[in-house]
Amino acid sequence: MQRKVLGKFSSFLIASTAAAALFLGGCEGDRGPKGEPGAPGGAFTNLSTATTDQLANITFDQNASTVDSVTIQSPPVVTFTLKTTSGQAVEGIGSRDTTGRLNNLGFSLAKLIPASNGTPSHWVNYIVTTVPTGGTAAAASRPTSDREGKLEYLGNGKYRYTFARDVKLIQGQVNAMTFTGNNRRNDLGDLTYDPSKTHRLVVAYGGNIPGTSPAVAYKNAINLVYDFVPATGTRVTSSTSNAAQRNIVLTKYCNECHGNPGDPNNLNEQGWGLGVTTPHLDRVDTRYCAICHTSQRAYGRAISTATSGAFTGNTYVTADVSTADPSTDEAQILGEFVTMVHKIHMGSNLTLTGYSYAGVHFNEVAYPQSAALCRKCHRADTAKEQAVTPQGNNWRTMPSRKACGACHDNVHFSTGTITPTTTNPATTHPVQLNDASCNACHTPTAITESHAQAIVTPLNPEAPAGLTSFTYDLASATVDASNNLAIKFRILNQATNTPITLATPAAGLTVALPGFTGSPSFLLAYAMPQLETGTAIPADYNNLGKVAAQPDAISIATLLNTNNAATGSITGPDGSGYYTATINAASAFPAGAKMRAVAMQSYFTQTGFDNSIAGRHARAVIVPVTGDAVRRTVVDPDKCKNCHEFFEAHGGQRVYQTQVCVTCHNPNLTTSGRTISNTKLSGFNFTPVQLSILTTWDPAFNKTTAGYALTFPEFSNNFKDLIHGIHAGATRTDPIRDVRNGPSAGITLIAGEEITFPNMLGNCEACHISQQSYTPDVVSALAPRALPSTQVTRSAASIATPSTTTLTAARASVPNDQDLVVAPITAACVSCHDTPLAKAHMQANGAQLGAALNGPSYTDMGVVRTDLPSLTEQCALCHGQGKVADVITMHAANRPAVVSVAPTTTTTSATKALIKQMLNW
Repeated sequence: MQRKVLGKFSSFLIASTAAAALFLGGCEGDRGPKGEPGAPGGAFTNLSTATTDQLANITFDQNASTVDSVTIQSPPVVTFTLKTTSGQAVEGIGSRDTTGRLNNLGFSLAKLIPASNGTPSHWVNYIVTTVPTGGTAAAASRPTSDREGKLEYLGNGKYRYTFARDVKLIQGQVNAMTFTGNNRRNDLGDLTYDPSKTHRLVVAYGGNIPGTSPAVAYKNAINLVYDFVPATGTRVTSSTSNAAQRNIVLTKYCNECHGNPGDPNNLNEQGWGLGVTTPHLDRVDTRYCAICHTSQRAYGRAISTATSGAFTGNTYVTADVSTADPSTDEAQILGEFVTMVHKIHMGSNLTLTGYSYAGVHFNEVAYPQSAALCRKCHRADTAKEQAVTPQGNNWRTMPSRKACGACHDNVHFSTGTITPTTTNPATTHPVQLNDASCNACHTPTAITESHAQAIVTPLNPEAPAGLTSFTYDLASATVDASNNLAIKFRILNQATNTPITLATPAAGLTVALPGFTGSPSFLLAYAMPQLETGTAIPADYNNLGKVAAQPDAISIATLLNTNNAATGSITGPDGSGYYTATINAASAFPAGAKMRAVAMQSYFTQTGFDNSIAGRHARAVIVPVTGDAVRRTVVDPDKCKNCHEFFEAHGGQRVYQTQVCVTCHNPNLTTSGRTISNTKLSGFNFTPVQLSILTTWDPAFNKTTAGYALTFPEFSNNFKDLIHGIHAGATRTDPIRDVRNGPSAGITLIAGEEITFPNMLGNCEACHISQQSYTPDVVSALAPRALPSTQVTRSAASIATPSTTTLTAARASVPNDQDLVVAPITAACVSCHDTPLAKAHMQANGAQLGAALNGPSYTDMGVVRTDLPSLTEQCALCHGQGKVADVITMHAANRPAVVSVAPTTTTTSATKALIKQMLNW
């Protein structure tokens, strides 16, 4: 069961009134003459005279904006240049707040302490004191930024900044201070200015625009990062010899899940996301994060200890004993970057519970891929990767108590004890009072092997020794005049890229491949006319005549068993390793079926291995029947890996191919929870998490109540409805509630209120192949062939006598004329935008939401199928591409830009403001 996925959405439109939504119901009328075009974004240089909209949308050139020089003779003096992507110099950035601090401009400076005695290098920030004001003396603080100094404009976008703090004097100033309680001097580290060491300067510009209410942020903040050695003036890069570095994580990798990584082949284009979907609007580069989130964040923080494995209250520093010295003893400083990020992503897999850092409850985070995939953040396997993160392999070459213990929090290095877990029963570990001996046991090879996942993926290039990985290859699918289906396929050994040889067909055969059980199977999907389309072929698969609109599945093992000759057979292989599977007409597609397609899915299970890794899940593939129309593609399955790496649905049956997902998750499929029998429900052993969900939905939940399953919510399991609803998660007014009558004894729950998307919800290209693929024009162009999404499966019998029996029968005859349905464009939009205001707007423009108009949108939504008017949705008139409220433009309203990517459409600032006022999305 999923838990909360950490993330932060930007609310990108503000609430107005229902009357405003209804006003837009007339937007199909005359739009009037076109006004004069506004000034192009970025056509200004002086930020002190720019409008809020111009400030919010300024895009800085990451290459032309530079740190030009740094000198540290007393207070550091920095010269830097800011340029926009249009090549213009940026002026007017020196506004200050009422205390005299620069509003949007900040400077940070740190030195790098080299690796020693097995302990990796680490940063020490110099900016750990306040600036004296009036009669108030300087005081120690956790790392901050210098904003109180002197800023001078030198012309042509160049500035000179003189720090308010003299970093040469910081050590002496701090040593002269008095420290008590949680204000521990040692936590601030050695602040001695050492010009021989590598230093890092960061110039940051961004944050909220002064004077805006509600706050409006600079969408494209910039961090200028400059590594150098003060003694020589040498700038430190990956090619600099004899200079220490620490570049372990690349911002671009964070932005794969938290935003938009930009060009995947250009590692110098970081994209956007960090600082937008994570805290700190002006901090958009992990190299900046690393020098502020240092071990110095322990300063002023109490030390928390766990009782029976659980913490209470805030946890800023944790240790086995409250008297520990975080600077020398075994302790976890949760604000330090290495510890914080590891614990966040380890999330619900942490052993200790009760973590609470700055309001973030680490244990409630469900990372959407394996936390053991260290390469998600740390990559240095190629020369290209090493050029940007030369220390990217530290995860396996420099093990330490701090980095490893952040995830493996059940290991107590100072006492040599381990809290056993369900996956690791060990109870002891050699006592380690430092990091000197870690790599004696934990060699690069050992670490790589212990983190290896069962399935080979881009970030997991090798599976555990002995396991075989496969690649499926569907060459073609053809149907002859007698309606027999021939599928040309082969299966490749992924390691050698050579075809495997299946077992020879035989009577009673049960093993399709020696050394393995089970086998892949073929799914047969198609479309046939149904009520809404008349004689036209639907634009979606509907598998008409099949139970719950599901495609037939026929396994390779079945076809190799000659006792099943009535179903079909397999012949081959040919010289290239291809087999031909023939499925006889009676078991193939029904006569008259169109848009036919064959998918290859499911997997072999390798014998002799633990069940947790034996399933050899492989990426599903799909081909259309030769000569048939091909279903539209609007989602890029390769984008799933940005967050999920290797998305395995239904126990690994369907992997990493959204075009296969839509064969089953089609418009006639709804959730099946209402068909759970009394016997199954009353005898089911719900987990504590599931019980918490069910009692949250209904405090009176009682699984032994006869007919209770009939009260479960029901809504569409059409792919677009489901995926939009899941990713919208807790941001919906009524988060989705999904109860499924799983196969065999299983029951599955999805609670939308427990889900938070780690990206911007309006970043539709996180999944879609292009901006144009998700506009209402796409569906409008398919009318009347685009099917409505069934929200509730019903028949006359199930309405008259609701029971698991009548509902099961109704699911066997979909589509039914009494089903509740929602029109196709509305179904996509309401899956995210389900506020009363948004639903009123949709209803006024052709949507038919039924009871959900004034009630929750997670159940019983829509109107009777026979009552749904045809072609009533007017969405594209305003929300189509290039129109007044183009969805591409509106979804991008608060989204940063990726440098060098030109906007697809233009909408004036006045129009954006109008739409923001009209709708709460």
